[in-house]
Amino acid sequence: MKPKLKLFIGFALSLVFIILMIFLFFKDHSQNIGQEKFYDLLANASQFEIDKNYLYFWNQNKEYRLLKDDKILEKVKEKYPISTRSNLHWFYIALPFLLLLLGVIAFYFYKKRIPLKPHISQPSPSPQEKEVITPTQPTPNITLNSLAGIDSIKRDLADFIDFLKHPKKYQSLGLRMPKGVLLVGPPGVGKTMLAKALANEAGVPFFYQSGSSFSQIFVGSGSKKVQELFAQAKVCKNAIIFIDEIDSVGKKRGNGRNDERESTLNQLLTEIDGFNDSSNIMIFGATNNAEVLDPALIRSGRFDRKLYIDLPSPKEREEILKLYLKNKTHQLDLSSLAKECTGFSGAMIENLINEAGLLMLRENRTTLLQEDITKAKQILIFSLKKIPSLNPSQKEVLSLYQSTKALYAHTFKIAFEKVALWEEESIWKEEEFLSKTQLGHLLKLHLSGNEALKIFKQESFTCAQDDLAKAKKIASDMLENYGMGEHLLQNDPLPLIQKAQQELEAFIHTNSRSIQTLSTILLQKESLTPKDLFEIL
Repeated sequence: MKPKLKLFIGFALSLVFIILMIFLFFKDHSQNIGQEKFYDLLANASQFEIDKNYLYFWNQNKEYRLLKDDKILEKVKEKYPISTRSNLHWFYIALPFLLLLLGVIAFYFYKKRIPLKPHISQPSPSPQEKEVITPTQPTPNITLNSLAGIDSIKRDLADFIDFLKHPKKYQSLGLRMPKGVLLVGPPGVGKTMLAKALANEAGVPFFYQSGSSFSQIFVGSGSKKVQELFAQAKVCKNAIIFIDEIDSVGKKRGNGRNDERESTLNQLLTEIDGFNDSSNIMIFGATNNAEVLDPALIRSGRFDRKLYIDLPSPKEREEILKLYLKNKTHQLDLSSLAKECTGFSGAMIENLINEAGLLMLRENRTTLLQEDITKAKQILIFSLKKIPSLNPSQKEVLSLYQSTKALYAHTFKIAFEKVALWEEESIWKEEEFLSKTQLGHLLKLHLSGNEALKIFKQESFTCAQDDLAKAKKIASDMLENYGMGEHLLQNDPLPLIQKAQQELEAFIHTNSRSIQTLSTILLQKESLTPKDLFEIL
């Protein structure tokens, strides 16, 4: 069909559409009535109008009309105003449609009269063909001795430093160090500082990259950057590669598919596998959330060593305070202050001392006082997202609660890395394949803390909220999803939970002395490991 014909048909259809709309809008829809019915409707009538021949009015959203009569008009005028119906009101409603049609026609001819400029395709910006990645030199004063509160981690890293300094000693015995080390812990505990200190101690180049830096908008750029990073590290022979926030690039594949991120992760796995046993390159990754990492990334032969860096204990907090107060004049009781800083990371403590120092200078003093610390702590508690701030009685409740869970897990061999004073820091090992007996133990584990508080404190507390929700879910899954009830179609979890509570009551009474002993120790140390329980019990 020719363009002109198409245009003509389009205009014709538009005109027909406008005429139909005008007809529908301005067709007289009023109902014609006689005088007898008019008097019946007059009581509820409103909005009277007249034209040459008729009197129009509305009654209950319906429009009526009757032939004009002088007597009727006089009677209506006594109570209601009457307006004259305009013959031009249809024009004002039709005007927008006419203007729209004229606008379309004018725009079409305008486009035909002024030809468009020829389209010049703009080349899309592209990343550099080869990004040069060079090692960074950490500040020389960052060493293991300059870091406080992580003594156990320092001991674990001593072997890595020795390997990087004397690789032949290990190679001659056919030994190799892990290719990758994953540093796991909450923000502010010193994961990045630890990697920098390790590079300084070993005297090797340090390649730092954030996981988010591999997330590029250009397809293939992330994998190219990974390839270039490892290529530069191989040139150095001895080097440390540190990938901060590795969960940004190493999340589990499958859900929420992202081809670019998966391509980058695949390249990272390929590069790690490309190291031979004689390579003296070590890869360190840091994350706050190891659970989201792809299993292929943390399997043996890749990131096969995991180091958990916890929030510092009271003793470690005291060491950190000494470090940051080393060159400052103060009148502080560091032991008491360390207890006040429950839940603070090393970075938070440094921030606390710095904030207190600013308050000290504001008052033109050179000695740091306890009141400066108190004011600074109040400022930080309001500014930080979450800092556990508990009074002694709350800590006592939590220590009983968590000690009962720790003892139950120890007794029935439920795997865990650490049980802490508050659940956010506890590290439990979850298994995917469990028997009915194991699920029953897991159900009682989540109920145990609450039952202990009922016995020792004669009441329940809100700290059990999350555990109770998990217990209800386990009980429901056992019955509804796993068919582990007395009957296959049993779906009421209440009898199962009540039986678990009765068994826990007997367990707690039998082990009450052990629970109280663990509670006292947990109150002091703020965390317990399986090794601690073996030594104590």
